Amino acid sequence: MDERPIEAHGQPDTGLLRIVRATIVGLLLMPVCCYWAQDQTVDRIFSLMVPPIVLTLIVAVANRIVRMRSVVLAMSEGELVIVYAMLTVGCAMASEWMDVIAPYIHSYGLYADRNERYRSKVLPYVSNLLFFKDASALEGFAAGGKPFWYFVSQLPLWWPKILAWTAIISLVCLAMLCINMLMRDQWTHRERLAFPIIQLPVAIVSEGSGGGGLRGRYVLGAMGVMLAIDLLNGFAFRYPVLPRINVRFLGDMSQWFTVRPWNQVGWTPIGIFPYMAAIGLFMPTDLLFSCIFFFFVRKGMQVVAAALGNEQGVFGGGGLVPSPPYFSEQSWGAFFGLFCTAIWVSRGYLREVWAEIVHGGGEPRGVPHRISFILLLLSLGLLGWIGYAIGLPWYFVIGYTIVFLAFSVAITRLRAQLGPPTHEMAFMGPNQLLVDFRGSQGLGESFIARTVTTFHFMNRIHRTHPMPHQLESIKMGAMARVNQRAIFTAIVLATLAGSIFGHLVRIYLGYRWTPGDYGGDTAGVIAQLTDSPRPYNIAAITAIVLSFSFVLLLDMIRFRIPGFPLHPAGYALTMNFGVDYYWFGLIIVLLVKTYVQRYYGLAGYDKLRMVALGILLGEFVAEGIWGTVAMITREATYSISINGRLGWTQ
Repeated sequence: MDERPIEAHGQPDTGLLRIVRATIVGLLLMPVCCYWAQDQTVDRIFSLMVPPIVLTLIVAVANRIVRMRSVVLAMSEGELVIVYAMLTVGCAMASEWMDVIAPYIHSYGLYADRNERYRSKVLPYVSNLLFFKDASALEGFAAGGKPFWYFVSQLPLWWPKILAWTAIISLVCLAMLCINMLMRDQWTHRERLAFPIIQLPVAIVSEGSGGGGLRGRYVLGAMGVMLAIDLLNGFAFRYPVLPRINVRFLGDMSQWFTVRPWNQVGWTPIGIFPYMAAIGLFMPTDLLFSCIFFFFVRKGMQVVAAALGNEQGVFGGGGLVPSPPYFSEQSWGAFFGLFCTAIWVSRGYLREVWAEIVHGGGEPRGVPHRISFILLLLSLGLLGWIGYAIGLPWYFVIGYTIVFLAFSVAITRLRAQLGPPTHEMAFMGPNQLLVDFRGSQGLGESFIARTVTTFHFMNRIHRTHPMPHQLESIKMGAMARVNQRAIFTAIVLATLAGSIFGHLVRIYLGYRWTPGDYGGDTAGVIAQLTDSPRPYNIAAITAIVLSFSFVLLLDMIRFRIPGFPLHPAGYALTMNFGVDYYWFGLIIVLLVKTYVQRYYGLAGYDKLRMVALGILLGEFVAEGIWGTVAMITREATYSISINGRLGWTQ
């Protein structure tokens, strides 16, 4: 995506009052966005989340109506960008990180009477600042069935823990935001990364402010067809006698293989998922091909490993017990390779940044690099202090966070470059490296318990990782000529608001419908590492080193051989579970895109791009309708998502 402003229709620059107005609108919509994200989890488990898109679309439509009456009162494109930036960052905060933080605050103490691991492995070591350790304070919470006013009356009990956790994750996000600000010019201008994920948001804010981002028969036609299909499928879901057009799961290839070792290929669903396929149309062709190629390489590795006597799981994942073919370790090595490549490519730019940090200067409308660097160091220092306060070595917490930030940089740049519809990276995190390189022998039970419980959000899943949303917001701000200091401030406010509202929604739903017990996975990891101490793992380390070297080799080949079809980003993405959902849709997209580009050129691809925008818009409008119905009626409805409202394979 190029850097030309999307405010091509001559609107004035976004001034202070307009920035304040947009920020207020974003904050007012934040509770709705966070409630939607927590109540309908299927709507935010992919890169382009439904709640921010639908809410921004509503604001854009309302703004278009206002604009017909008064151009002066209507929001500018820059204001709409700020609204979207706040909603997407806030939604990311209230999504999967909140899933692995908020329920754990109560689980260990509330359900200790039925779980011996909680009593012996967790509660003696975790901090009162972060977790409840006594069930007596949560009697009303445990019973459920409480009205909203009761929830409000109990908030003083929860505020200390909400604020403590908000401080931790906000400091991590501040560190990520400072890195994005330091690398902003390199990633959004000099490297000219594609940013496939922001195509629809850019079109929405352009249309909402008087541009033509979503006009034309190709957009409207594709939207109409897709919306009709999803509405039909929604009614068929509710009334099974009606016909439906299946565009989600079509089958499972693994059922075709019944003999060992082929039956160890793992779950291989065949699905279209039109909104994912539409996102794939914006992906560069070489990256599209690489994802498909390396996905089949991964499946082949499972078959080979099974032939050599190694049992394979359904997904071929690794977890904290490395086993052939070491997919989690391969992923870690690949992401470290991408991180090092990003640093090497940016070495000249980083010298310029360092000169500005030392001597001052920089873009007047941007956040000074010196300020970003100081805030980065400050956030790391404060995280180290918090770690020390809860019983962990301060230097360990800082090092642990730096490892996570390196992974975050790699996944953020990968998404800006590749634009995958989702990036799951299940169970990837610094814990994996700690076990592989250090082992658990000699680590105290208290150290393991505090590390696993406090930093579980860095290790579980990364589909709604906040850092890519930050960078995409920064890119959209640059395109709309919004002052980058305003974008920085909006993202910080959205981070705080998203965390607080995410906690509040989760707590309210617990009081309303009774809370669940979610601590078993972390307690199991603690027990696994303490009951069976293990040394460092040579095979796992070797897998990391080899995959790291493979990524560097692929990059070297690409630099020397123009047009080389394999991209290391595809390898990094596919060695972990996630592409499994949409590989078949990517094949369809690759064939269609290659055919159109070959025989119809850029003009044909531009029409195809409009069709993709229409598909995305139709799918998201339909999901907005069915998600709203589900929230109001408390009944399951049809979903376009990779998971259904009745189950993840439904």
